[in-house]
Amino acid sequence: MLYMIGTGIYDERDISQKAIDALKKSKKIYAEFYTCPVNVNLVALEKQATKKIQVLDRKQVEEQDTILDSAKKQPTAFLVGGDALSATTHTQLMLDAKKSGIEVKVIHASSIFTAIAETGLQLYKFTKTISLPFPQVNYFPTTPYTNLEDNIGTGLHTLLLLDIGMTANTAIDILLDLEKKMKKNIFTKKTKLIVAAHLGGDSLIKYNTIENLKKTDFGALPHTIVIPGKLHFTEEEYLKTFRD
Repeated sequence: MLYMIGTGIYDERDISQKAIDALKKSKKIYAEFYTCPVNVNLVALEKQATKKIQVLDRKQVEEQDTILDSAKKQPTAFLVGGDALSATTHTQLMLDAKKSGIEVKVIHASSIFTAIAETGLQLYKFTKTISLPFPQVNYFPTTPYTNLEDNIGTGLHTLLLLDIGMTANTAIDILLDLEKKMKKNIFTKKTKLIVAAHLGGDSLIKYNTIENLKKTDFGALPHTIVIPGKLHFTEEEYLKTFRD
């Protein structure tokens, strides 16, 4: 048995009672917090689970069979930040488990894909989600920019997920650097964005121009950016509450 469990979007207090019950049934508990960095107090979570939790790195999750090998022999739980299936890595793990004849139980939790509604934007008006990676030496991927160009053309909102450890300020600098490279006039100092930081905790949401947002300290990670599309008048009215 493999329990795939989301911890929720902010800290260990977001986890559901159903998830705690599953942790108590499990003989082994693994966790990863790199795909969705959350402020989990591991000691407090272990107290609720009544057993130790082994935190895995990316290689252990994606390239080794640690979780599946355990689940073949005993009830095993796998904890992830946000929802249990927000990342494609976790969907692949579930698929591999089922191919191996392992029973899988998914226990869902809050994630950025629903919590972003705290900005006042209507969820059904979001289009393709885009990830923004850190540029590498001799490699500056432009795909996020071209995808954003396509999204903007639809008039819908875009959720921009930032690379692990990336602040909204750094993301804005990357977007402006991409603009200099691509020259499609998508991002200027006057372009309006929404920055959402540490949602589910002491949520901080700002709606302003890139010029003003660059100067803002958004505090603890994670940060997320939304590029708004065509705003409904109720969305526009709500967003006014987040202007400086």
